Amino acid sequence: MFKNTANLSLFLYGFFVFVGVISILLVYRIIRNKTFEIEQIDKFLDYFKWVIVTLAISSVTLIISDLFKERDQDIKEVQYFDKYINQVKNQDSIETRYQFVRYLATVAPSGYMKESWENYYDSIKKDYREISLKKTKLAKANNISNPSSKQIVENLKTKEELKLLTAPLTEEKKMSDEWYIIAGGDTTIDEAKNELIKATKININANIIKKGNVFRTVLMGYFSKEAAETDLFSVRKIIRNDAYIVNGTKWCSSLEESQECLICK
Repeated sequence: MFKNTANLSLFLYGFFVFVGVISILLVYRIIRNKTFEIEQIDKFLDYFKWVIVTLAISSVTLIISDLFKERDQDIKEVQYFDKYINQVKNQDSIETRYQFVRYLATVAPSGYMKESWENYYDSIKKDYREISLKKTKLAKANNISNPSSKQIVENLKTKEELKLLTAPLTEEKKMSDEWYIIAGGDTTIDEAKNELIKATKININANIIKKGNVFRTVLMGYFSKEAAETDLFSVRKIIRNDAYIVNGTKWCSSLEESQECLICK
């Protein structure tokens, strides 16, 4: 009931109004019935005034004290929020983000901050469940040996939706962390081009990257490892069963375009 100073002040204001009205009625009844002498009534009124003044001073002190406490609490909540919100945003995996937010919603101090974390937890829980359902759907679709055109289109749609759901929250992550699927490595570019034809059917951003003396067929454009994992099964099934995922930034820090392919510097 008294989560903030406004509620407390409203309650105390109502209390004093109530006491004032009752007091007026009580004094009026005493005077009307002449229960006390005039001198006794004056003493009673003086005593009553001191009681009201004492209660008023105590209430004002309590309100001011509560204001400072609420201000300190607000500052602490803002510091708490700033400290952890960036950690939540920087989680690449939505599973990790989900567990982290669930922890914060549990341990956050009672009040508006806790309610905010709980609301965000409810929101991310829906995304988490949706991702789980789409992964299950995608796994079943990948087990179909000869999918129809409708199934292929539906499968690609599910992959794109899954990429959006698993993408990092921060633009910095999108710019710095890109994941590749290395689908194959060949000694000649012609062999790599044959693999590239198959790779572009899975990911239109596929390309050939020459690293050292090897021409590698690389599926690019994944901004989270989870997004790359959604295509890895198809790559292993259609192109090569030894395909694997790498962090693009670490695997190759600089790419240069040539007439036939990209070259890793």
